[in-house]
Amino acid sequence: MKAKQMVGSLVVLSMLGSTLAACSKEAAPPAKSNVPSEADLLKEPVTLVFKSQFDDNMEKFNERYGDRIRAKFPNVTVKFLPREKDLDIRELVAAGTYPDIMYGNTSQIDQFLVETGLAYDMTELIKKYNYDLNRFEPALLDNLRNVSAPGTLYGLPMPWGGAQLLYYNKALFDRFGVPYPKDGMTWDETYELAKKVTRVNGDETYRGFSSFISAVLRDNQLSLPYLDPKADKMADNEKWKRLFTNLSRFYEITGNNRDTKNRSQNTESQAFEKGNVAMQINQFNKFPAFPPNLDWDMASIPIFADGPKVGSQAASNYWFITKTNQHKDISFQIIKYLLSDELQLEAAKSDATLPSLKLGSVNLEVLGQNVPALKGKHTKAVYYYAPAPAMPRREANLPGADPNVLKTTMEEAFNRVVIDKLDVNSALREASEKFDKAAAEKKNSSK
Repeated sequence: MKAKQMVGSLVVLSMLGSTLAACSKEAAPPAKSNVPSEADLLKEPVTLVFKSQFDDNMEKFNERYGDRIRAKFPNVTVKFLPREKDLDIRELVAAGTYPDIMYGNTSQIDQFLVETGLAYDMTELIKKYNYDLNRFEPALLDNLRNVSAPGTLYGLPMPWGGAQLLYYNKALFDRFGVPYPKDGMTWDETYELAKKVTRVNGDETYRGFSSFISAVLRDNQLSLPYLDPKADKMADNEKWKRLFTNLSRFYEITGNNRDTKNRSQNTESQAFEKGNVAMQINQFNKFPAFPPNLDWDMASIPIFADGPKVGSQAASNYWFITKTNQHKDISFQIIKYLLSDELQLEAAKSDATLPSLKLGSVNLEVLGQNVPALKGKHTKAVYYYAPAPAMPRREANLPGADPNVLKTTMEEAFNRVVIDKLDVNSALREASEKFDKAAAEKKNSSK
């Protein structure tokens, strides 16, 4: 009997102990989070210095970003360093001036971030704040990942306006009684259409086609890089030959060749604005340069008949937090705010920029809604196709070459074909030799 009472007492004590322990756990204060609240971040006065890779002046920066940041984060003093002639970011850093937040594209990421020691992997902040990267269009993230150090992410994608499409001059199509271009056309169909609207009437020449050659080659639909991902040599020669042959045939149409006296890519890019070119492949952000009397519209970029059914690669810009930034938490919150759905859709309406958000996740019918020049225009052409996948990552041990040298080399190779009438194989061979030289110079400079 006593034994049974003792067992019963032990059970009661055990249950009581468990209850007390449970109460103790419930009463214990929550573990202090290392993630500061927004209220905490708004308490401390902070000065942040912004720097752009581009020619943005103070007025433009404030209109797009500065004034919004000051309104949302009143404790932040925003300073902006406009580009000064003959004073680039490397010289600023050498003089002891360190930006906190920067924005730019991937073409100069080495000079802009890596060589200055400003590159910072934002992965830690992304994890700290449980920030969802799946909201972004994957190609935009991959573009940056593939030029960042392995396993790192130096920035987050901004809205972008560089999607390529087919502009067309409605007045010329009407004049010649030819149907307008339409979404979903192939390059072959576009070529046949270009022949129909290329006319030479006495001293008047009406070109059927022109293009911003630099962007078409650089952001090509085949996701083809300049350099081989696994070697310091030109990437797949046969694919480059395909790109050159596809585009150069338009310039072989009688009466349709570009200005042969001026080799500048900008000269060819600006040809459509003059009113005597029927079609042009160019970026969406080109339209503000069109004169008010130009009667134009747009269709989707042509695709190769055998695929892939994609647009151009995404020519996006990115927000970067620098390694030297002493206020990374609030800087990350500012970037989060600037990349919010609300602000990106507002920019889509008023600035005619494509959100960096995943295609289909937001209503893009609002694109350019508040832009007078886009009233009645077929803006669906801008996002008719998803952007082409990012170019493949190069192996980490390869120094590569200056991307701007590679870009201008390939542009000149194309000029050699359409202006100098050199065959495509010879032009690419010349470019390949220059690529080898550029890669060797980069390798020697990095020793």
